[in-house]
Amino acid sequence: MLLNLSTEEMLGVWKLKRYFEPLRSDCELSRTDGVDLDRLQIMEMREWYLNLLDNGDLSLMEVSEMARDVALKHQDDGSATITLPAECRRVVEVKLEGWRQTAIIVGPDSPIASLQRSPYSRGGSEEPVAVAHQGYLHLYTPVSTASRIVSLKCVLEPADGFYRLDERALATIPADTLTN
Repeated sequence: MLLNLSTEEMLGVWKLKRYFEPLRSDCELSRTDGVDLDRLQIMEMREWYLNLLDNGDLSLMEVSEMARDVALKHQDDGSATITLPAECRRVVEVKLEGWRQTAIIVGPDSPIASLQRSPYSRGGSEEPVAVAHQGYLHLYTPVSTASRIVSLKCVLEPADGFYRLDERALATIPADTLTN
């Protein structure tokens, strides 16, 4: 089940999973010189969530179809680029009209990416390649300048600050280091 939690709701779950709550009710302790534990936990929680979006199992998060929200820009060398939305954390799938399959998505430092520099070794419609850069995709090679984006699936960071994730992702919250 997909959850949509506010920061406060997620913090409550985070504290419970990390054994910071429920608090003991048989005693009271007060400090005026302590560390802001809520703020530290919110920072840790956000770091965990962004790592989940960037590297986690895709079944644990929402994947959005973005093909209608972006444009394909053809380059002089026969390739094309797509400027990604600012909230895009990870590209999961990209396919252009005329391609036989979705593109292989690689990073700019991949050996496959370096092969795309030459028109003789770059991907075509049989085995297309998408090189994921910060903020854009470089696609090799569109079938024609009339090609359009059939599919662009991305993992997005919610702009509203909410935590959108499958309930099963809560099992990946690390236990508090104090209890280990």
